[in-house]
Amino acid sequence: MLVKSGLLFAISASACVAALNLPVYIEDSHAGTFYWAIRNLPLDADAQLVLIDAHSDASEVFNSDAVRQQVLHAASAGELDDLIQKWRSRGVIQSFDWIEPLIPHPISKVWWVPAAPQHSPDAVQQINAHQMTAPRQGGDFSRRYVITDLNSVMKQVRGPVVVSIDLDYFSQGTAKVDHLLQSILTLPGLQAMTIAISRPYLASEAQAHQLLYEALAYLTRIINIDIHFEPFASTGEDRSRKAQDFYRKHMDVPHYDIASAPAVLRSLLLRNVTRIEVGEDREKWNRLLDTWRNEGAVPRIALIGGGDENLVPVGRPFQIRIENYKAQQCSHIRWKILVPAHEKYNLTNEEEGFAAGAPRFLLFDERPLPAADGLAALDEATLLPSFDPRTGWGTIRVFCELTVGTQTYTSNVVPLSRYQGDGYLGKLTEIFNLPYIYGSAMLHENGKTSADARYGADCSHFIIYGLRRQGLNLPYVNPKELLHYLDDVDEFSAFHDGIALGRTGPIHLTDRLLLHFGNHVAAVFEDTGVLKEQTRVVHQLESYPEITTFGAMARKYRRIRIMRVQ
Repeated sequence: MLVKSGLLFAISASACVAALNLPVYIEDSHAGTFYWAIRNLPLDADAQLVLIDAHSDASEVFNSDAVRQQVLHAASAGELDDLIQKWRSRGVIQSFDWIEPLIPHPISKVWWVPAAPQHSPDAVQQINAHQMTAPRQGGDFSRRYVITDLNSVMKQVRGPVVVSIDLDYFSQGTAKVDHLLQSILTLPGLQAMTIAISRPYLASEAQAHQLLYEALAYLTRIINIDIHFEPFASTGEDRSRKAQDFYRKHMDVPHYDIASAPAVLRSLLLRNVTRIEVGEDREKWNRLLDTWRNEGAVPRIALIGGGDENLVPVGRPFQIRIENYKAQQCSHIRWKILVPAHEKYNLTNEEEGFAAGAPRFLLFDERPLPAADGLAALDEATLLPSFDPRTGWGTIRVFCELTVGTQTYTSNVVPLSRYQGDGYLGKLTEIFNLPYIYGSAMLHENGKTSADARYGADCSHFIIYGLRRQGLNLPYVNPKELLHYLDDVDEFSAFHDGIALGRTGPIHLTDRLLLHFGNHVAAVFEDTGVLKEQTRVVHQLESYPEITTFGAMARKYRRIRIMRVQ
């Protein structure tokens, strides 16, 4: 397993091991993807590359075997960073020839999805352009380069796969960034994604900003991805045909300029500063962020009336309001809630019956609150419908967009958890309204793990969350492992007149009593003295947390052990 520049990626010829988070790399030139690949892909890998691009980028590098040999030597000698720095400064790899030196390893095959249908074989032939004068050891690569369409990719390509997107694919406005990303993220075996802005091929800086904003606006709503953005990276002199056009006109080749980002992109970057890693010229990036912060124009919202960690008990009035703007200063104020796009997710490569076929990437959608448009503050009555519809409990995430003059800004996101009761069961109500996440142990965000991050949980982590919130030093484990931390109390055998019977008679209830079903676990949610058919229990399984009855659970499971936390 290779860790470089904050990215985690693993591929082998025999098996596919998913990273905890999907790495996403963004740079202006597609040549940067070459450098990302040799840093982050095992150099003996056989990954497939899906190229979403208006251009084939298939030109053959003259004597590319020398490139491959130098990369292998530098990697084995621990000199790869020095080689990359030297090649970047000299422009050794270009935006039009970055793919060929990666074949046959770490890229074994390329699936090119052009912006418009391609009938000419010229693009494929480019990959063998120098075979007559400087034949490479790998021979003919034409069969490794396929011109196709997105539907065929989705049907035929299986992992391990890397997707590389050039934003010039969207330059004609016929394709939508979010729609493409939504499709690509369902590819089986997807291991990484790279994005090239390709400023010289876009109509304007404004178009580059807009397309980057659309990509980041979608990607930052996915919790289990790592975004690596290099706005100041250089790949040397541009020798593309497009660059030659600029040179002939005595014009500089345009490079993407993040410093000129519009308000909507600046504020999105500020909102996600902990989600986006920048390595090249980090001090320059921090100065730019400070400049944007000091402008004071980005809206700042805050929870009024909440406690620690933005927790609000039922019955306490609260308000979320804009702190640095009044309503009359803005031409538009729009409030939104971030809601799970699906009721269940599967972060693993496993299909063991739980969340089978569920999405791997934990996406939250933006849901508008039209009744709140124009308001500078939201009260409890306005937000209550966004919590769990059956109870009014759980967690929501709120932000606003406001327009001042011609500029639109997006605010910070305020997470808010509304709960019922102060004991163990009250702690569980804090994470109602959140999806089922199989493999939630793989979820890490802002230093918090699994359900602690309040994005969702699987069945045992839902139960464990409440215990951890009460101060128990209990790790997030699966239901079988949880048995090591529990004491056996009784075992359900049958009902008699609605009373649950155990080994010697009625099962008496105590605090923090759990029901263990083997591969599932729930908690008794009320004290009825003894366990009854109608005693309420709470659990989470392949959907949002729910309150049901012990009788309903007993009809589903053959063996139910009554357990108490040690």
